[in-house]
Amino acid sequence: MARYLTIFITLVLLWSCSSEKNDKDNIYPLAKHFFDTYSDRSDWEHFKQLYADDLVFEDVIFRYRFDRTGFENFYNWPDTLFQKHPEYPETLILENLTINDSTAIGSGYFTPFYYGEKLFGIDHQWRFVIELTFDKQGLVKHQKDFIEYPPEYLKSAAEALLKVEN
Repeated sequence: MARYLTIFITLVLLWSCSSEKNDKDNIYPLAKHFFDTYSDRSDWEHFKQLYADDLVFEDVIFRYRFDRTGFENFYNWPDTLFQKHPEYPETLILENLTINDSTAIGSGYFTPFYYGEKLFGIDHQWRFVIELTFDKQGLVKHQKDFIEYPPEYLKSAAEALLKVEN
């Protein structure tokens, strides 16, 4: 009986180790595709399909917490005021990608871009850390953004929020 119990425990341990490796192996291509799509920033409809319906999105600096609809309004890629800089076809550069179970953490920086007529990102790199948690279907169910917004952007965003409140 002890022999069968030992075999059973060994099989369970082997399966759990294999399962963790498979989770990491499955998450890496999902996360890489997410950051590649974000970097290209050309297909909003496809980008939205990477998210679960029950998404929870957080922007730590702004202290925002949104559901999927709020996230789509916040990210708002169709906004024509945003324009890529002609010398920077990628909107972000991913420098590091760490995978753990169902979570991926990517870090890097945003490349220069125009918003309205104003150029952002030349004097200040907008560094980021984005944490993604994937569900069993491979969709992002939780995203937490840590973005190093430059002071002038924070000021203009705060002023816009104050106008909305008044």
